[in-house]
Amino acid sequence: MHGDDVGAVQCLERIGEVQRFMGQEHEALSTLDEAVEIASRSGDQLGLALALKTLGLTHSHLSDFAKAVHVVSEAIMITRNIGWGGGLSITLDTMGNLKLQLGDYSEAEANFQESISAARPIGDLFNLARGLEGLGECFQKQSKINEAAPLLEEACLLWYELSQPGTSQMIASSLVTLKSSQGKWDNVLSWHDHIIAVCRSQEEQLEVANQLIQKAEILVKLQRHDEAALHFEAAIVTCRENGYSWPEGAAQLCIIPKTVMKWECRLPLLCDVKKLQRRLPQLVTASLKLPIRLGNETP
Repeated sequence: MHGDDVGAVQCLERIGEVQRFMGQEHEALSTLDEAVEIASRSGDQLGLALALKTLGLTHSHLSDFAKAVHVVSEAIMITRNIGWGGGLSITLDTMGNLKLQLGDYSEAEANFQESISAARPIGDLFNLARGLEGLGECFQKQSKINEAAPLLEEACLLWYELSQPGTSQMIASSLVTLKSSQGKWDNVLSWHDHIIAVCRSQEEQLEVANQLIQKAEILVKLQRHDEAALHFEAAIVTCRENGYSWPEGAAQLCIIPKTVMKWECRLPLLCDVKKLQRRLPQLVTASLKLPIRLGNETP
């Protein structure tokens, strides 16, 4: 109303993004077309690039990938021309994800690589994490496990640093699967630890118990029985203290051969959880190998 075209474009682009997020794609197309028209008329190149990027995402949600690729290509060209590194990283990452959906892995790789190269020198950690995650997923889809692993590891830790625990947990779960396929069990255990730490910070106690069980099962396979037992017991305590039932808990603990355990009298304690040692496993597995008191010994 007051002739602030830059402000109008910013508002329209954000409204279009909200409409897209709410599943109102056709309304979003109309809103974003208006943003593009005003930005083009006023010479607002930065606003035009952002509006085109969001317009491309909206077209992709409608499965119109030809239009999506066309408008995002325009956005990439604009961000290159104006020397906007952050915008270039965003638009390249968007194109990388479009190419990934289309199964064009070589093009996707090129876009993600350039997105990472644009984000890293300017310290744009958010878009760096996006690019690393995208490139790692691209390699993973091609079964290039060795190339995918370090990218996903860096992305996982970056998302955690950026206070995005859900995304960090999701990537860590992918790394558990990836490292399991390689037989790198120490790495698998470490990523389970990362997930446990994230879940504890978010007070997702049932998932903490699930991860403790999964980790314990791996420790049993590795014949690290004392550590496995501690993880099973910690899972039982976590469930019971938070009101979750886990009737098979004692049975899972009983699968551990007693002959290899250093504290054979431990199992009867399970009948009374209050007598269970309340030390939860720490994130460094080796620290679990501690002497355990039995019966009525004074703590």
